[in-house]
Amino acid sequence: MTNVAVVHRPAQSRFEAMSGEEVVGYLSYETVGSTVDIQHTVVEPAHRKKGVGAALVEEALREIRAEKLRVRATCPFVAEFIQEHPEHQSLLEPSLAAEDLS
Repeated sequence: MTNVAVVHRPAQSRFEAMSGEEVVGYLSYETVGSTVDIQHTVVEPAHRKKGVGAALVEEALREIRAEKLRVRATCPFVAEFIQEHPEHQSLLEPSLAAEDLS
């Protein structure tokens, strides 16, 4: 895994993965009421497949849980991540919980 620091930039509604002073990835979101719609996860090509996207999602979900908010995973990467990590499924807004999708 690439050694990155994930920084939350609430004024820009995004989390950034930093390698030194360089932004190598970001996760953008929009908060509506008590739901955080995670819309995009982008990682620079040279840093893909090194855990940068997962680090962004983990930090975003950690903060969302701490704030007692819900998640709408518009971003396909985030939706797949949550599906593969059941410990985060309780964060999904009720209409998008796994049992509601069947």
